[in-house]
Amino acid sequence: MSTLQTRLFKLGRKLSNREEFDKVGEHNLVSSIEGEPGTLAMYSTHLPDDPAMCYVFEVYASEDAYNVHASSPQFKAYVEMAATTLTTREVFSVEPELMLEKSEPLLVTDGNAAPRCCFVTIKADKLDKFREAVFTNMRTSVESEPGVLVLYAARMVDDPLRWVFWEVYASEEAYASHVQTEHFKTYIAATADCLDSKELVALAADTLASKGTLQG
Repeated sequence: MSTLQTRLFKLGRKLSNREEFDKVGEHNLVSSIEGEPGTLAMYSTHLPDDPAMCYVFEVYASEDAYNVHASSPQFKAYVEMAATTLTTREVFSVEPELMLEKSEPLLVTDGNAAPRCCFVTIKADKLDKFREAVFTNMRTSVESEPGVLVLYAARMVDDPLRWVFWEVYASEEAYASHVQTEHFKTYIAATADCLDSKELVALAADTLASKGTLQG
């Protein structure tokens, strides 16, 4: 797990060429997942009520795998488009804690999924307690709930108490069902005293793609 390269971006964009930008982005993600062995997962999303604000999460098998992707023609085409489209670019340097997804490949290009991005700040003396509880919930959720497609946990490189969770559910109904499960309620109760802050961001799917190989 330590060799994985994970990247989270928060991007602002112009909407004047949104359709073309989305098309180039979809081609970049799909071509990379299909043609690059070391590109393991790529997710492009936007805020439902503000499509000018996008969140992108990427997972590569290694730094070398990222470098292969960065030299690809589809990525260079995306960079060229982004140069005239993006208005802001915030990069979160994150390292993986636990990366779980269904074992079959994922490809969503029609918006039919329910992504989430959650930021938490953990109390220093509660870190081990939180890690144990959240990992148990993540493993149980992916194993037992058909609608839980992706659950990733990562920590910020510059602040190990600041974590981000990247989640993909098959639908809003699947997410609603997830938060009503006993294992999720047990996790929430067990970690009620563990957090200093929590921000849950509901997202709309643009292109979501993974190989289905991240199992721990």
